[in-house]
Amino acid sequence: MRTYVRECVFKYIFARLFNPSDEGLFAVLCKELSADDKIFADNLLKAVDNNQDKYLESIERLSIGFNLDRLHRADKCALLIGMAELENFKQTPVAVVINEAVNIVAKYSTESSTNFVNGILAEFAKEI
Repeated sequence: MRTYVRECVFKYIFARLFNPSDEGLFAVLCKELSADDKIFADNLLKAVDNNQDKYLESIERLSIGFNLDRLHRADKCALLIGMAELENFKQTPVAVVINEAVNIVAKYSTESSTNFVNGILAEFAKEI
């Protein structure tokens, strides 16, 4: 199920904020995935890594009056994943991508994060 895959990628990106050198963690997080889901996870992570600076600029630009440094780390990770999926996995409906990111922050972040992530991803989707 792709929900679990996205959550694995989220956990890895979040962990890298604190320990950038722990590359073995991704394999541990993904060990239960099917071959197809592992490919999706790898591709999603690569899309985030290859475009992270661009996505961070978009987050800062779209979050009017909100400095990127003040952003909850969990929100940042969910936004990066959502933006990467919106831009690189066109076969997934926009509403599904946004809903998945919102569900991640509902589980791992603050109550107000759901509206923030929803709004940023909706605007990003309009741009692309």
